[in-house]
Amino acid sequence: MPAIFSIVKSLCVFLTAAAAVFSASRMDYPHKISSSNAAYDLTKSPPQTLKISQLRFSPDSQSLAVLAGDRHLSNWPAAGGNPTASTFIASIPLTCLEWTSTGESLYVGTSKSQVLFCDPKTLDINFRIHSENEIIHQINNVGQPESLLSVGNRVNSLGKLIQGTPTLWHNDTHSSLKNIPDLQYNCMSRQQETGLFAFGSSTGEIVLVDLFSNTEPIILAKVESSIDCLKWSGKNLIATSEGTLHLIDSSKNQALKSLQISAKPIRHIEISSDEKTLFMAAGSETVQVRDAVSGNIICKLASLNEMVSTIALSPDGKTLAVGTCQGNVTLWNTSDYQIRTIIPAGIN
Repeated sequence: MPAIFSIVKSLCVFLTAAAAVFSASRMDYPHKISSSNAAYDLTKSPPQTLKISQLRFSPDSQSLAVLAGDRHLSNWPAAGGNPTASTFIASIPLTCLEWTSTGESLYVGTSKSQVLFCDPKTLDINFRIHSENEIIHQINNVGQPESLLSVGNRVNSLGKLIQGTPTLWHNDTHSSLKNIPDLQYNCMSRQQETGLFAFGSSTGEIVLVDLFSNTEPIILAKVESSIDCLKWSGKNLIATSEGTLHLIDSSKNQALKSLQISAKPIRHIEISSDEKTLFMAAGSETVQVRDAVSGNIICKLASLNEMVSTIALSPDGKTLAVGTCQGNVTLWNTSDYQIRTIIPAGIN
């Protein structure tokens, strides 16, 4: 019996020694870092890059609201510098931006049937309103206090997303536009002088609507393919469809001119305050600057070798903001087409 205890004791000693050797072989002892890899070991992980989804200048042209990705919202001085406020809204995907007419609040569209009202100084959410649209693609300021218009998708009884008619929110109530043709609307644009809205459909119709009168909506024009973007230029309306630029006379309800600009869709257009110059983004690394009358190209703006994702022109016409898929926003002076500054609004 003592012999058995002796054998067991010897076996335990052996196993303990083996475990100690194994642990020592796996222990992280201090070691010298060679000069070739020291910098890499001490460098932080690369920053996260978010595509610039939308840009909106405040009515006084002093601030620029930026949506990067679908969660990151920031507000920057138009003159450059550090952001006034920046926030990451993790609870709900964001889709689009618009300022109130006074610039005191910022509308933020979402993909969860809500429009957020934010304080631009802090980006705190003051309150939320419910939208009839599940996914809100675009918001426009109607021009009256506490009024906005949205375009987006809603869910039908089968749970499928369908393109809904534009929804008007006014004085805490929602309503669909009356007598508007039953079409799938992609985009809209408001004429500043008259308040008239033009809506572009996926089947090529452009519908003109006066929101606060009893006049019937009219189909202003129809092109052969889906409308990608709409912008008013005085009494004329500029529409893009499959890379073609259409100039439409709203008073005569007819297309004046069509010009093939790009093989790619033109989803972003801005027009100078004197209505003589067009700025267009069409899926490339440059912004095309064209004469608004002839359509001839004046120049191309490129600051970085990055794909342009969106553009915005300040209300005073002095600054063009160009966002890229790589998270940067370039601010251009429109007087001489020189770069004022580049802000990394989508790089965290």
